[in-house]
Amino acid sequence: MGLRQFVIDAWSWLNYKPVMADVGRPGSRAFPELARTWVSPHELRRLAAYKVLASYDNNQAGQLAAASGDAGALERRELGDAANLVDTALGYLLGSEQKVAVEGAEHADDETPTPGAAEAAAVQERLRAWADKELLTFRVQQAERAAVLLGDSVMVLAWNPQKQRPTLRVYDPGFFFPQWDDEEDDFPSRVHLAWELPADDEAGLKARVRRVTYELGPIAEDGEADDGAAGVRQYPWEPGRASTVTCYLTDAEWLLDDLKNGETLDRLPLGKAAYRVRPDGTELNRTDWI
Repeated sequence: MGLRQFVIDAWSWLNYKPVMADVGRPGSRAFPELARTWVSPHELRRLAAYKVLASYDNNQAGQLAAASGDAGALERRELGDAANLVDTALGYLLGSEQKVAVEGAEHADDETPTPGAAEAAAVQERLRAWADKELLTFRVQQAERAAVLLGDSVMVLAWNPQKQRPTLRVYDPGFFFPQWDDEEDDFPSRVHLAWELPADDEAGLKARVRRVTYELGPIAEDGEADDGAAGVRQYPWEPGRASTVTCYLTDAEWLLDDLKNGETLDRLPLGKAAYRVRPDGTELNRTDWI
Protein backbone atom coordinates (compact mmCIF):
# COMPACT_ATOMS: atom_id res chain seq x y z
CA MET A 1 0.00 0.00 0.00
CA GLY A 2 1.49 3.36 -1.03
CA LEU A 3 0.90 6.84 0.21
CA ARG A 4 -2.26 8.39 -1.12
CA GLN A 5 -0.52 11.75 -0.92
CA PHE A 6 3.19 12.53 -0.99
CA VAL A 7 4.34 14.01 2.30
CA ILE A 8 7.68 14.84 3.90
CA ASP A 9 7.78 15.38 7.64
CA ALA A 10 9.53 14.13 10.77
CA TRP A 11 7.85 10.72 10.38
CA SER A 12 8.31 10.23 6.63
CA TRP A 13 10.69 7.36 7.26
CA LEU A 14 7.67 5.36 8.46
CA ASN A 15 5.67 5.98 5.28
CA TYR A 16 6.37 2.45 4.06
CA LYS A 17 4.12 1.17 6.84
CA PRO A 18 0.52 0.69 5.66
CA VAL A 19 -0.71 2.16 8.93
CA MET A 20 1.01 5.45 8.00
CA ALA A 21 -0.12 5.46 4.38
CA ASP A 22 -3.26 7.53 4.92
CA VAL A 23 -1.95 11.06 5.35
CA GLY A 24 -5.34 12.42 6.41
CA ARG A 25 -6.14 10.05 9.29
CA PRO A 26 -3.25 7.61 9.66
CA GLY A 27 -3.78 4.53 11.77
CA SER A 28 -7.54 5.03 12.07
CA ARG A 29 -8.16 1.29 11.66
CA ALA A 30 -5.26 -0.04 13.72
CA PHE A 31 -5.61 2.67 16.39
CA PRO A 32 -9.30 3.57 16.66
CA GLU A 33 -8.59 5.86 19.62
CA LEU A 34 -6.90 8.27 17.20
CA ALA A 35 -10.25 8.79 15.50
CA ARG A 36 -11.60 10.63 18.55
CA THR A 37 -13.03 14.00 17.64
CA TRP A 38 -10.98 15.86 20.26
CA VAL A 39 -7.67 14.96 18.60
CA SER A 40 -6.57 17.68 16.18
CA PRO A 41 -5.97 16.35 12.64
CA HIS A 42 -2.48 17.86 12.44
CA GLU A 43 -1.40 15.74 15.45
CA LEU A 44 -2.48 12.39 14.03
CA ARG A 45 0.71 11.45 12.17
CA ARG A 46 2.83 12.18 15.24
CA LEU A 47 0.58 10.07 17.49
CA ALA A 48 0.38 7.23 14.96
CA ALA A 49 4.18 7.22 14.64
CA TYR A 50 4.53 6.89 18.42
CA LYS A 51 2.24 3.87 18.39
CA VAL A 52 4.12 2.21 15.53
CA LEU A 53 7.42 2.60 17.38
CA ALA A 54 5.90 1.42 20.67
CA SER A 55 4.59 -1.71 18.94
CA TYR A 56 8.16 -2.71 18.04
CA ASP A 57 9.34 -1.99 21.56
CA ASN A 58 6.61 -4.25 22.99
CA ASN A 59 7.03 -7.13 20.49
CA GLN A 60 3.71 -6.27 18.84
CA ALA A 61 4.84 -5.27 15.36
CA GLY A 62 3.25 -8.44 13.99
CA GLN A 63 -0.07 -7.62 15.60
CA LEU A 64 0.14 -4.12 14.12
CA ALA A 65 0.82 -5.51 10.65
CA ALA A 66 -2.09 -7.94 11.04
CA ALA A 67 -4.40 -5.08 12.00
CA SER A 68 -3.27 -3.32 8.82
CA GLY A 69 -4.29 -6.28 6.64
CA ASP A 70 -1.25 -8.59 6.64
CA ALA A 71 -2.85 -11.93 7.52
CA GLY A 72 0.45 -13.79 7.92
CA ALA A 73 2.08 -11.26 10.21
CA LEU A 74 1.09 -13.07 13.40
CA GLU A 75 3.27 -16.04 12.40
CA ARG A 76 6.47 -13.99 12.61
CA ARG A 77 8.57 -14.26 15.74
CA GLU A 78 9.70 -11.20 17.64
CA LEU A 79 12.61 -11.67 20.00
CA GLY A 80 12.81 -8.28 21.68
CA ASP A 81 15.61 -6.91 19.51
CA ALA A 82 14.01 -3.47 19.26
CA ALA A 83 13.75 -3.10 23.04
CA ASN A 84 17.33 -4.34 23.48
CA LEU A 85 18.55 -1.77 20.97
CA VAL A 86 16.73 1.03 22.79
CA ASP A 87 18.06 -0.09 26.18
CA THR A 88 21.62 -0.32 24.84
CA ALA A 89 21.44 3.18 23.35
CA LEU A 90 20.00 4.46 26.64
CA GLY A 91 22.87 2.90 28.57
CA TYR A 92 25.49 4.57 26.37
CA LEU A 93 23.64 7.89 26.61
CA LEU A 94 23.34 8.00 30.41
CA GLY A 95 26.41 6.06 31.44
CA SER A 96 26.69 3.90 34.53
CA GLU A 97 25.87 6.62 37.06
CA GLN A 98 23.90 9.86 37.24
CA LYS A 99 24.18 12.33 40.09
CA VAL A 100 23.53 15.98 40.81
CA ALA A 101 26.69 18.10 40.89
CA VAL A 102 27.11 21.80 41.66
CA GLU A 103 30.21 23.49 40.28
CA GLY A 104 32.72 24.20 43.02
CA ALA A 105 31.21 21.84 45.61
CA GLU A 106 34.06 19.36 45.15
CA HIS A 107 36.49 21.87 46.70
CA ALA A 108 34.55 22.30 49.97
CA ASP A 109 36.72 19.72 51.80
CA ASP A 110 40.06 21.01 50.51
CA GLU A 111 42.58 22.33 53.01
CA THR A 112 42.09 25.73 51.44
CA PRO A 113 38.54 25.78 50.02
CA THR A 114 37.95 28.07 47.09
CA PRO A 115 35.59 31.02 47.61
CA GLY A 116 31.97 29.86 47.45
CA ALA A 117 32.83 26.17 47.78
CA ALA A 118 30.98 25.75 51.09
CA GLU A 119 27.86 27.41 49.69
CA ALA A 120 28.04 25.24 46.56
CA ALA A 121 28.35 22.10 48.69
CA ALA A 122 25.31 23.12 50.74
CA VAL A 123 23.26 23.69 47.58
CA GLN A 124 24.44 20.35 46.19
CA GLU A 125 23.36 18.56 49.37
CA ARG A 126 19.89 20.13 49.22
CA LEU A 127 19.51 19.29 45.54
CA ARG A 128 20.55 15.69 46.10
CA ALA A 129 18.05 15.38 48.95
CA TRP A 130 15.35 16.73 46.64
CA ALA A 131 16.47 14.36 43.88
CA ASP A 132 16.11 11.39 46.23
CA LYS A 133 12.58 12.43 47.19
CA GLU A 134 11.58 12.91 43.56
CA LEU A 135 13.28 9.74 42.28
CA LEU A 136 15.24 11.91 39.86
CA THR A 137 17.43 9.12 38.51
CA PHE A 138 14.41 6.98 37.68
CA ARG A 139 12.56 9.93 36.12
CA VAL A 140 15.52 10.82 33.92
CA GLN A 141 15.89 7.22 32.76
CA GLN A 142 12.16 7.05 32.05
CA ALA A 143 12.21 10.28 30.03
CA GLU A 144 15.38 9.50 28.11
CA ARG A 145 14.16 6.03 27.17
CA ALA A 146 11.08 7.62 25.61
CA ALA A 147 13.35 10.06 23.79
CA VAL A 148 15.49 7.23 22.39
CA LEU A 149 12.44 5.21 21.33
CA LEU A 150 10.07 7.92 20.12
CA GLY A 151 12.33 10.90 19.52
CA ASP A 152 10.39 12.90 22.12
CA SER A 153 9.87 12.98 25.88
CA VAL A 154 8.03 15.25 28.30
CA MET A 155 9.04 16.19 31.84
CA VAL A 156 7.01 18.59 34.00
CA LEU A 157 8.71 20.40 36.88
CA ALA A 158 6.03 22.20 38.89
CA TRP A 159 5.50 23.54 42.39
CA ASN A 160 3.41 21.29 44.63
CA PRO A 161 1.53 23.27 47.31
CA GLN A 162 0.94 20.18 49.45
CA LYS A 163 4.55 18.96 49.45
CA GLN A 164 5.95 22.50 49.46
CA ARG A 165 8.58 21.64 46.89
CA PRO A 166 8.90 21.27 43.12
CA THR A 167 7.79 17.89 41.87
CA LEU A 168 8.99 16.17 38.72
CA ARG A 169 6.73 14.03 36.55
CA VAL A 170 7.29 12.26 33.24
CA TYR A 171 4.46 12.06 30.72
CA ASP A 172 3.93 10.05 27.58
CA PRO A 173 4.72 12.45 24.70
CA GLY A 174 1.47 11.27 23.14
CA PHE A 175 -0.26 13.27 25.89
CA PHE A 176 1.60 16.48 24.98
CA PHE A 177 -0.02 19.05 22.71
CA PRO A 178 1.85 22.37 22.38
CA GLN A 179 -0.14 25.36 21.15
CA TRP A 180 2.13 27.33 18.84
CA ASP A 181 1.63 30.91 17.75
CA ASP A 182 3.16 32.21 14.53
CA GLU A 183 5.62 34.43 16.44
CA GLU A 184 6.82 31.77 18.91
CA ASP A 185 10.04 30.11 17.80
CA ASP A 186 11.65 28.74 20.97
CA PHE A 187 8.87 27.48 23.22
CA PRO A 188 5.07 27.81 23.20
CA SER A 189 3.44 30.01 25.83
CA ARG A 190 0.64 27.47 26.24
CA VAL A 191 0.76 23.67 26.32
CA HIS A 192 -1.86 21.00 26.92
CA LEU A 193 -1.44 17.58 28.51
CA ALA A 194 -4.48 15.53 27.55
CA TRP A 195 -5.61 11.92 27.69
CA GLU A 196 -8.80 9.88 27.87
CA LEU A 197 -10.23 8.45 31.07
CA PRO A 198 -12.17 5.23 30.41
CA ALA A 199 -15.70 4.70 31.62
CA ASP A 200 -16.12 3.10 35.04
CA ASP A 201 -19.54 1.48 35.27
CA GLU A 202 -19.13 0.52 38.92
CA ALA A 203 -18.37 4.12 39.89
CA GLY A 204 -21.01 5.49 37.53
CA LEU A 205 -18.46 7.44 35.48
CA LYS A 206 -18.68 7.93 31.73
CA ALA A 207 -15.69 8.14 29.38
CA ARG A 208 -13.99 11.52 29.63
CA VAL A 209 -11.06 13.49 28.28
CA ARG A 210 -8.86 15.27 30.78
CA ARG A 211 -6.93 18.36 29.74
CA VAL A 212 -4.25 20.02 31.87
CA THR A 213 -3.13 23.40 30.54
CA TYR A 214 -0.07 25.42 31.50
CA GLU A 215 -0.13 28.96 30.13
CA LEU A 216 2.27 31.88 30.57
CA GLY A 217 0.57 35.24 31.05
CA PRO A 218 0.70 38.60 32.84
CA ILE A 219 0.53 38.52 36.63
CA ALA A 220 -2.89 39.68 37.82
CA GLU A 221 -2.82 42.25 40.61
CA ASP A 222 -6.26 41.41 42.01
CA GLY A 223 -6.58 37.76 41.03
CA GLU A 224 -8.32 38.41 37.71
CA ALA A 225 -5.94 37.27 35.00
CA ASP A 226 -7.85 38.89 32.14
CA ASP A 227 -8.51 42.38 33.50
CA GLY A 228 -5.45 43.90 31.83
CA ALA A 229 -3.76 44.99 35.08
CA ALA A 230 -0.35 43.37 35.42
CA GLY A 231 1.47 42.87 38.71
CA VAL A 232 5.19 42.52 39.33
CA ARG A 233 6.98 39.67 41.07
CA GLN A 234 10.56 38.64 41.78
CA TYR A 235 11.39 34.96 41.50
CA PRO A 236 14.05 33.23 43.66
CA TRP A 237 15.87 31.90 40.60
CA GLU A 238 16.28 35.43 39.16
CA PRO A 239 17.35 37.63 42.09
CA GLY A 240 17.28 41.34 41.38
CA ARG A 241 15.10 40.96 38.30
CA ALA A 242 11.40 41.81 38.34
CA SER A 243 8.94 39.83 36.21
CA THR A 244 5.39 40.52 35.06
CA VAL A 245 4.82 36.94 33.88
CA THR A 246 3.44 33.93 35.74
CA CYS A 247 2.16 30.47 34.84
CA TYR A 248 -1.56 29.70 34.98
CA LEU A 249 -2.85 26.17 35.48
CA THR A 250 -6.18 24.78 34.28
CA ASP A 251 -7.20 21.18 34.94
CA ALA A 252 -10.59 20.06 33.63
CA GLU A 253 -12.53 17.11 32.24
CA TRP A 254 -15.14 16.78 29.49
CA LEU A 255 -17.53 13.91 28.82
CA LEU A 256 -16.82 12.38 25.42
CA ASP A 257 -20.57 12.23 24.81
CA ASP A 258 -20.72 16.03 25.08
CA LEU A 259 -18.14 16.68 22.37
CA LYS A 260 -19.13 17.35 18.78
CA ASN A 261 -17.17 17.30 15.55
CA GLY A 262 -14.81 20.24 15.38
CA GLU A 263 -14.48 20.54 19.16
CA THR A 264 -10.83 19.58 19.19
CA LEU A 265 -8.45 19.86 22.12
CA ASP A 266 -7.90 23.60 21.75
CA ARG A 267 -11.62 24.24 21.17
CA LEU A 268 -13.28 22.25 23.93
CA PRO A 269 -16.48 23.95 25.16
CA LEU A 270 -15.70 25.71 28.45
CA GLY A 271 -19.36 25.62 29.43
CA LYS A 272 -19.23 21.82 29.64
CA ALA A 273 -15.95 21.59 31.56
CA ALA A 274 -15.75 20.05 35.03
CA TYR A 275 -12.79 21.71 36.73
CA ARG A 276 -10.68 19.78 39.20
CA VAL A 277 -10.26 21.08 42.74
CA ARG A 278 -7.12 21.00 44.89
CA PRO A 279 -7.26 19.58 48.44
CA ASP A 280 -7.30 23.15 49.77
CA GLY A 281 -10.50 23.85 47.81
CA THR A 282 -8.96 25.89 44.98
CA GLU A 283 -10.66 25.34 41.63
CA LEU A 284 -8.03 24.83 38.93
CA ASN A 285 -9.37 27.29 36.38
CA ARG A 286 -6.56 29.60 35.26
CA THR A 287 -5.06 29.40 38.73
CA ASP A 288 -1.80 31.25 39.31
CA TRP A 289 0.51 28.29 39.78
CA ILE A 290 3.40 30.32 41.19
